[in-house]
Amino acid sequence: MLVQSYRSLLSLPAKCRLIPVVENRVQFLRVFDGANIGALFLRHCSLFEIASLMERAQQRGLAIYVNVDHIDGVHPDAAGLRYLAEQLRVTGIISNHPRILAQGKDYGLETLQRIFAVDSTGLEMAIDSVDQQYIDVLDISPALVIPHVIPNLATPLPLPFVASGLISTAKQVQAALKCGALGVAVSRPELWT
Repeated sequence: MLVQSYRSLLSLPAKCRLIPVVENRVQFLRVFDGANIGALFLRHCSLFEIASLMERAQQRGLAIYVNVDHIDGVHPDAAGLRYLAEQLRVTGIISNHPRILAQGKDYGLETLQRIFAVDSTGLEMAIDSVDQQYIDVLDISPALVIPHVIPNLATPLPLPFVASGLISTAKQVQAALKCGALGVAVSRPELWT
């Protein structure tokens, strides 16, 4: 039986700020090799093929977040979100869609709203549209723009944020962390160690 992790992105230790983005069973297995991993994002994989690995990750205290816009096996509707919360016992969900995130809150899931920062004006407009009642953390993508955009925002970010997208080096990870990111989501397994 799966046990829901009580770890959260909001309470990750400083040494666990790198967040693997897992897209298949092989990558999921590599997560267990990393000593400083506290959370992971699931994307583009079948939840049914990795359920046993999810249980193992939760037993290790890892927080599991599912990108419901890009996952196989569960539809991002009320029944799917309930299944994620009650059966798979994930920590939270990631989505571009505020309505889905609001439903996720109804099931006790931590919510991350994905925002695409195409320019500083677009980022500010996206942030202004965030309903803080239903969103716990912002997921700002691409992470590479964060050092250039975040310091120049006219208004401070209303919520904590993670950085994701287009990260290929440890230096890029550190640049996003220096800008205040809670963590940096990385799909390249060679950076997870």
